[in-house]
Amino acid sequence: MARYEGLVTKKKNSELVEVIIVPSSKGIPGASETINQQVCHCAADGSQVPTEAINTIGAEVGDWVVIHRDSSALWRNALVIIGIPLLGLIVGLTITYSLTNGFASFSTRALMAGGAPLVASVVFVLFAFDRLYKPSTPIVASILTKASDLNHPQVCPTDADADICKSCRITC
Repeated sequence: MARYEGLVTKKKNSELVEVIIVPSSKGIPGASETINQQVCHCAADGSQVPTEAINTIGAEVGDWVVIHRDSSALWRNALVIIGIPLLGLIVGLTITYSLTNGFASFSTRALMAGGAPLVASVVFVLFAFDRLYKPSTPIVASILTKASDLNHPQVCPTDADADICKSCRITC
């Protein structure tokens, strides 16, 4: 389960808040200093990523929070995209194997019959993925610091407009 820290900048409704995730360090997380100097990337000093999160614990604007993203939905989506065509490939190879007597004599009919399950599975995934797709919405897991306790210069005061926080990179 992925864990991020960020600042609640907006309450969208009773269930959703907007959180700006701020990287804990400069550069690409986990990459060496050499790579960070050679690569142009967006995870530079002061970069932020805004995201919506489900607010189950009642975080308020200005709170420093931890959000979690469930990775099981990612695995499920990858299984659908890769698994169904892989199953079609296996079925196609089995059909081709049986029609060609162990791949001994190929014919156009055998190749077409063997390729049909793969093509059908890919077409199925293309058209049905919208219904099979399961999104992974982040959830506010805990409040690290309440807005009233934050005295950090890189954090907006609770009465600041969230758009101002974005435009000045959370240094109001």
